[in-house]
Amino acid sequence: MRKHVSILLSALLLAASLHSCAGSEPDPAVPASDPVPQIASETVPETEPDRAHTPDSLPALDFGGATTVIHARGDNESLSEIYSEELNGEAVNDAIFERNVSVEERLNVSLQCFAGDGWENYDNTVSAIRASIQSADGSYDIVAGWSSRIPALSLEGVFLDLNGMNYLDPGQNWWNASAIRELQVGNRLYFVTGDIAKTMLSSMCVYVFNQKVAEDNHVENLYEVVREHRWTLDYVYALTSQLYRDLNGNGEKNLTDFWGLVTSCINDADAYMQGSLVSMMTRDEEGWPVLSVDEEQLADLVSKVYRLDWENPGCYAITDAETNVRDTIAQDKALLASTRLAMVVGSLGDMESDYGVLPYPMLNEAQESYGTRVQDALSLWCIPIDAKDPDLSAAVMEALAAQSWRTVTPAYFDIALKSRYSRDPETSAMMDLIKDSVYINFESLYNRAIGQPWFVLRNLMPQKDKNFASYWASNKKLLAKNLDKAIKKLKDLD
Repeated sequence: MRKHVSILLSALLLAASLHSCAGSEPDPAVPASDPVPQIASETVPETEPDRAHTPDSLPALDFGGATTVIHARGDNESLSEIYSEELNGEAVNDAIFERNVSVEERLNVSLQCFAGDGWENYDNTVSAIRASIQSADGSYDIVAGWSSRIPALSLEGVFLDLNGMNYLDPGQNWWNASAIRELQVGNRLYFVTGDIAKTMLSSMCVYVFNQKVAEDNHVENLYEVVREHRWTLDYVYALTSQLYRDLNGNGEKNLTDFWGLVTSCINDADAYMQGSLVSMMTRDEEGWPVLSVDEEQLADLVSKVYRLDWENPGCYAITDAETNVRDTIAQDKALLASTRLAMVVGSLGDMESDYGVLPYPMLNEAQESYGTRVQDALSLWCIPIDAKDPDLSAAVMEALAAQSWRTVTPAYFDIALKSRYSRDPETSAMMDLIKDSVYINFESLYNRAIGQPWFVLRNLMPQKDKNFASYWASNKKLLAKNLDKAIKKLKDLD
C-alpha cells in the first residue's frame, strides 16, 4: 500500500513540475489561492499473523540448559520426526533440524533422542520403558510411543495425566482435536498427538490411482467422483470388476497380470473401518468408554469389503503383509492400490506415469463425510511419572508441537507431498481433503489393550469369511469383558 501511495505522490509531483516548466496558465476552474489537494491516508487493516509467526501460549522460560531425553521408536520413520543430525538441503529434514534448534534456544534446553526398538521388537521396548519408570531412574523426560503398543502401559499408571499441566495447551491447532477428545478416559488424558508427530501424516491410509491407466480405460474423473460424494465401496467394485487382463496368457491370476485394484487384507483392511466412520464405543456419564456397536452397519461393511476383495474379478487381494502391491501401480498394471501416504512417497515418487491420491471409499452415499485412518505407525506423546521435571517435559512438547505446526507440517505436506510428489493441483486438493478427514477414536488406539475389537476386517478378510454375525456373537462378550478390565485398571489408578 505504501508503495502505491508513493508512486502516486511521485506522479503528482512530476506532473506539477512539468506543468510549471511549460509555463502554462493556471486552470481558471481552480483558483490559484486554493490549497494543495491532500491525498487521504488509507488505513491498512490488521491481519492475522501468518502460520510461520502464529504465537503460542508459552511464557518466557529458561530451564538453565537442562537435558531433555525423548524416547522414540527405533525405526527411521519414527526417529526422523524427532531427530535430524544436520542440515542437508532436504526440506523436511531441515525443518526438523531448525525446529529443534529453535526450541533449544527458546527454552534453554538440550534435546536428546533415545532410540528404542523398531516395531518388530517393540514389546521389548515396552518392557524396558516399564522397568525404567518403575525404578524411578528418570531416564526419559518424554516418550513418543508406538500407538499400537504404548496405550496399554497407561493402564499401569506409569504416565502423568496431561490435563491441566503447566504449559501444555491441548486446545491449540497443533494438537489433533479428535485424538485429544477420544483419548480422554474418565477425564484423564495420558497421550497427545498432532503436528508434533510427522507420522500422523505419513501414516494416513489412502487409495492411489494410475492416471495413465485411467485414461487408457476411459475411467471418468475420479476427483469429480470424490467431490460429488459418489466414491463408495459399491462404486469401487463396479469400476474395478471390469478391469482384469491375463497379460502373460498362462491362465493363472497373479501380480504379473493387469488389475483394477490391488490391496492387502491386513493393514489396508483396517482402514475401511475409519473410511466408513465406524464407532464401537459410547461414553457413560463419567466419560468412561462403553462397548456399543451398530451391528447392522458393521455387517453391511463386512459384506461390501468381502465382495470387493473376494467376489471381484478385477481385484487382487493379498493375505500377507510382505507383498508390495504398489509396484503394480508403478508398472502401469493396475488402476487402484490401497496403501499409506509414506509408501506413496517412498515407492511412487519416481514412477513414469502420473498418479493421483484419493481417500478411502465411504460405506454409502448417505455417509456424511469421508474418513481417513491413521495407521498405528503413529506416535503418541506422553510424560513418564518419573520425569525429572514435568514442567520442562510439558513445555518442550508444547514448543515442539507449535513449531512443527508452523514449519515442519508445511514442509512435509505442502512441499514434499502436495508439490513434489503430487502430479497435479487436483491431487494436492485431495490431500487436503484426506488430512481434514482424519478419524481417530479410542477403540482403534487402545485396540490391543482392550481385546482388539477394531480388527474385525483384519480377522475376517484373510480367512475369506463374511459371516460377521457369527464372528460377533463369539467375540462380543469377551471384548466387553476385556474393556471392563481395562477401565477398572484405569479407575483403580486413583
